Amino acid sequence: MQNPFKFGSVVTGGDFADRRRELTELVRELTDGQHLFLLSPRRYGKTSLVLTALESLSSRGTLAAYVDTFRTTTPVQLLELMAQAVLRAAESRPERLLRLAMDLLGRLHPQVGADATGKPTLSLDIGTSPRSALALQEEVLDLPERLAMKRMCQLVIAFDEFQEMQRFPGAGLEKAMRSHFQHHRHVSYLFAGSRQSVLQDMATRERSPFYKFGRVMSLGPIPQGEFAPFLEARFKRGRLGVSVDVLAAILSAADDVPYNVQRLCHQLWDMLAGKADRITEGDIGRAIAIILDQDAPYFSTAWDRLSLHQRQVLQAIARAGGRNVFASDFLTVHRLGSHSSVQTSLRQLLKEQILLKVNGEYRIADSFFREWIGTRSP
Repeated sequence: MQNPFKFGSVVTGGDFADRRRELTELVRELTDGQHLFLLSPRRYGKTSLVLTALESLSSRGTLAAYVDTFRTTTPVQLLELMAQAVLRAAESRPERLLRLAMDLLGRLHPQVGADATGKPTLSLDIGTSPRSALALQEEVLDLPERLAMKRMCQLVIAFDEFQEMQRFPGAGLEKAMRSHFQHHRHVSYLFAGSRQSVLQDMATRERSPFYKFGRVMSLGPIPQGEFAPFLEARFKRGRLGVSVDVLAAILSAADDVPYNVQRLCHQLWDMLAGKADRITEGDIGRAIAIILDQDAPYFSTAWDRLSLHQRQVLQAIARAGGRNVFASDFLTVHRLGSHSSVQTSLRQLLKEQILLKVNGEYRIADSFFREWIGTRSP
């Protein structure tokens, strides 16, 4: 039987671990015409949640478009991708999409093709002059409202990894987007991102173009009460019994992070399905050892990029936790030097998302990386 635990890719449908509360909240707010900023650490299933919400909205008759900002490197690419996503939300057949594009973006001379999967692709005649770039910007940023009004329905657009816009030179496109989007009455916008501090600044910093444009929503771990039954049902497919205590130990070993939970369960299934009747806590340790061996090249690369002091800080947190990192005893025992040196290392580790700060405590974001660091500690 195929391993039912999926990790490392976007999942929807039956493979999506039910985030009932978050899913209900997203769908309700977007249906009500609200705009949202969704903040999430890496590996928490943000993209799967966003796509599942869009599927739910689409099934209710709402037009739903998904834009992966991470794929773009210039404002022009983002605008083209946005136009394509918006039009594909309304039409899936190339000939119909072309007619719609000519109707709404005729000045940009749209052309429609197809990708390897048969989905229609859109290209626009942008030109090279500043006037052409401005025309593209004005036409595309007006497109969502014009399409929603033409089809007499609501449109929802989700920008994933929206903070990547900050890499574009200047803030011209960001300002233009806010200027247009604030006048749209039939479109709801969802801005999601895994660089939480950057996206939060975009939503809450007074000088930001998107200041107070929408409510900020943070994505946390999946509650154990939801996750445990989901995992148990999948283990049963392989006739693998698992107790409540062992399920709790699995979730704890993975810090409740959805990616790591699925990864650990995937390894347990590969180890035990068809070979054992029940999973024990000892099996969890064996599975983690295999994962550490598999991921050693990745961990070594990440470790090599760190300064010596950053490594010291991580070793100290892996050994003793990260609640009192500025206490004199902590600094002395782990030979970390001055308060300012630790603060500098922590700031960089947070920026790189190697560390997270949760309720005042610094945590290594990847529990498996933490275990690997522990094997290198004296």
